[in-house]
Amino acid sequence: MKDLYKYIGQKIRTTRKAKEMTLEDLAFEIGMDWSFLARIETGKAVASIETLSKICSALNIEMSYLFDTKTLIKDELVDKDLHKLIKKLPLKEKQKILKVLKIMIKE
Repeated sequence: MKDLYKYIGQKIRTTRKAKEMTLEDLAFEIGMDWSFLARIETGKAVASIETLSKICSALNIEMSYLFDTKTLIKDELVDKDLHKLIKKLPLKEKQKILKVLKIMIKE
């Protein structure tokens, strides 16, 4: 269940940033302390349905979007596959992969 809270928080954060809103902007709009909103986004706090409804309204998204776990399951499978592949590699190979990933992610 904790993974679900993190997943919901990640979706909120991603959407908020895509709309170029700061934590403070969104918190002000929904009448909430920004630090509590930050805890929701990191999965360290659980939002009530009422709070999620306010967040969704402010971000102009459907609440069902936050609970679509199909992506979560796919993400977990990819993470596990990556971990299995990388785990078997020698340290030098892992370091090479890390450099490539850092370059790719910056783009």
